[in-house]
Amino acid sequence: MRGAFVVRLGRGSDSARGEFEGSVEEVDTGKRLKFRSAEELCKFLGLSFEESLRREQELNQRKEQEDDG
Repeated sequence: MRGAFVVRLGRGSDSARGEFEGSVEEVDTGKRLKFRSAEELCKFLGLSFEESLRREQELNQRKEQEDDG
């Protein structure tokens, strides 16, 4: 499944106070990160999303080139 993430919150998380800790894993690559704040989590998700879009664009370009060739 492309673009899917698994987020696991740790015991020290308290969403009411904006305190998050745990881990996040990108399903299609297996890339994993432990985070200690919502900021770290959002940064990882944003960068992973950008990378996923870039890979998808490259794949589409290759497919178009093969179809034209």
